[in-house]
Amino acid sequence: MGGKTKDRRYKKTEGAILAVFFDNPNCTMRQLAKRAGVARSTIYTHHHSVREIIPDCEKIILTEYEIVVDEKLRAKKVEIRILYLDMLVLIIKNRQIFEIFLKFDDREVVMKMVLKLKPKIKESEKILRICASEITEIIFEWGKRGFAKKEVEKVLSDMMYLTVSARNRLGPIV
Repeated sequence: MGGKTKDRRYKKTEGAILAVFFDNPNCTMRQLAKRAGVARSTIYTHHHSVREIIPDCEKIILTEYEIVVDEKLRAKKVEIRILYLDMLVLIIKNRQIFEIFLKFDDREVVMKMVLKLKPKIKESEKILRICASEITEIIFEWGKRGFAKKEVEKVLSDMMYLTVSARNRLGPIV
C-alpha cells in the first residue's frame, strides 16, 4: 500500500511541476518549487534541471499518441488521413506542450509522431521518411499561427498533399 501512495504522490507532484512549467517555461528551479508548492529538493528528485522537463513532456505526448494510434488501428481499415487528423487533434488538446516545443524550437516530438505511423499503416516507410521533416515544418508553421482549430483542415490537406506527391515521386509501391 505504501508504494501506491508514494506513486500517487509522485504523479501529483509531477503534474504540479508540469503545470507551473507550462505557465512559465523560463522559470528557475526555485520559482518552479515555490509555485508548485514543493521543496526544491523535491523538484530535483523529479528533474535535474528545468531544461530536462521538456523530454518528459515529450514522453507524455508520445505515450498518449501511441494509445490514440493503437485504438484507431484496431479497426480493419485505417487511412493515413485519419491518423494525421488524430495527430492534429492531439496537438490541439495539448497545445501548451506544443507551444513549449515551438518556443524551444524542438521539432523532435512531431517528427517522432509522424514516424510512429510507418510500421502501422500500408503507406511506404520511405514515403513517411521523406515527408516527416516537411510535415513537421507544416505543423510548426501552424503553431506559429497559434494552432487555430479552424485551420486543421488546411494543415491536414497540406500534409496529405505531401504524402501523395511523395508517393507520385517514388512511383508505384510494390
